[in-house]
Amino acid sequence: MVVKRCNCPNINVEEWEGKEFDWEKKTFYYLRISNFMYKPQGLAEKIRQLKKEIVHKNYDFTDFTPIMCDWAAFKGRVMVQIKNPEKYDENIYIYDMGTIYSTVFQGPSKLFKQSVKDFQSKIELDYGIPPQDTLIWYAHCPACAKEKENLAVIFIKT
Repeated sequence: MVVKRCNCPNINVEEWEGKEFDWEKKTFYYLRISNFMYKPQGLAEKIRQLKKEIVHKNYDFTDFTPIMCDWAAFKGRVMVQIKNPEKYDENIYIYDMGTIYSTVFQGPSKLFKQSVKDFQSKIELDYGIPPQDTLIWYAHCPACAKEKENLAVIFIKT
């Protein structure tokens, strides 16, 4: 029997839980993705396409590993940080001012949507600023999520 090896990262929850980041001037390469009720459709294939395009365009990945998706009902982006490219590209997004807050979700899928909403509310209540952007790093592929409990990092930009 052949065991499929997965490329899901091992996440140290302490590195992501309750953290604050400054992404000003951080550069991300993105592709559009279709979502259905906040769930990205064909995410694994889109990630492969994203990585392939970055390599093809000779961009360099950074040490910041999360591949993140917009928290959006129907259309969004899947994106990863790259080192500052030397040329303009319509698929590049550079973060402007704002602070990024993160939390980690571990648990059943049915609780995920409410956890995102709760974190958005907490950030607005704690800092008095409504979230401008919510990104999700789905840290486990669907196969791993079935074997282990779901794991995702929620990022909110204010």
